[in-house]
Amino acid sequence: MKILFLSQIIPYPPHGGVLQRGYNIIREIGKDNDVYLLAFHHPDTIASQSLLDESMVELKKICTEVHYFKLWPKQSKMHKLLAFFICFFYPLPFSVLAHKSSGFRDKMLEIIEKNNIDIVHIDTVGLSKYRDLVQDIPCIVTHHNIESSLMARRSKVESNWFARYYVAKQSEKLRNYEAQGSSKYPVNVMMSSTDADELKEMSPGVKTAIVPNGVDINYFEDRREVEEQAIIYTGGMNMFANKDAVMYLISDIWPLVKMKIPDIKFYIIGQDPPRELINIASEDNGIKVLGYVDDIRPFVAKSAIYVVPLRVGGGTRLKVLDALAQGKAIVSTSIGSEGIEVTDRTNIYLEDTSEGFASSIIELINDDEKRKELGCQARKLAEERYAWPSIAEELIKAYKNIIH
Repeated sequence: MKILFLSQIIPYPPHGGVLQRGYNIIREIGKDNDVYLLAFHHPDTIASQSLLDESMVELKKICTEVHYFKLWPKQSKMHKLLAFFICFFYPLPFSVLAHKSSGFRDKMLEIIEKNNIDIVHIDTVGLSKYRDLVQDIPCIVTHHNIESSLMARRSKVESNWFARYYVAKQSEKLRNYEAQGSSKYPVNVMMSSTDADELKEMSPGVKTAIVPNGVDINYFEDRREVEEQAIIYTGGMNMFANKDAVMYLISDIWPLVKMKIPDIKFYIIGQDPPRELINIASEDNGIKVLGYVDDIRPFVAKSAIYVVPLRVGGGTRLKVLDALAQGKAIVSTSIGSEGIEVTDRTNIYLEDTSEGFASSIIELINDDEKRKELGCQARKLAEERYAWPSIAEELIKAYKNIIH
């Protein structure tokens, strides 16, 4: 097959979230198919020209063609402010406005004209306006989350009243756009049955296929190392959900744990840690803010427990899949493990109160055998259900179902 893959972001380096999914999906489907990749460059994710060049070299190894385009709201602070201002009056969601690009449109049409494209893969609902350009070619869209629900959850925990209002309005626009746009596709790719059910409630009769996130079980292997009395969280602090999760743990859970285990450490990995977090860590030597690291695996391996105190989110959590594959004991909120077929007290501990979360951390820190067994069951789940090759096979099946 010849696949035109439209991405909202350059899927490189494949470290976390949509970058990790995008890279691994493209790598797998590109083994037996021709993939033509069009992607938007986020300068906050790929900041240097050398890394941008590296991404092009690496992606060309797995794609037939690769083309990048500027994301206009991120060209400067003025562009960003202008985009937010326009969006007050713009009838469609911010993500649609942000991804408007004549260059992207023209290159897309050029590739379609020069190549016998079999299917167009639109990797986020924010790019759905480009669907209108290809009426005669099968198209498929990916919902990494029910984005409107994620934004609605975020609006409820924003501390600033203006931010709450703005995010809530965007959530309404996005929900309408998701509901109306999803019916245009023969198949909507979903991360989980939970997300699929919600989309069907929003747009009755819509067709879905569940292609969950996966994990590279060879890269994220089960390292049997001596574990510290430490917990760890990984996730870019430029994402609201990650920042909120860390601050929630520090304010509501960390004091309860420290009362019972005074010497415990909390490793926090992720780019752009906020000043507030850095200030807190300067006064508590148990909190280690590491920022971005090239390889999270050694830090995860030496930590006794992987924590996922998320209060906002959707889809499936790649960070949880990575931790499962590394054979870690995991303590998570229900939201943190949404979309993953985990079983409470078998391969994960699920806790939705600060007291319960703290109690589970304390219990597992103090019980080596229970922690080890939880980790073994976690690795087993990753191997049996979430390896990338089998995930990609499900996507190829969805392609073929709408082509033939």
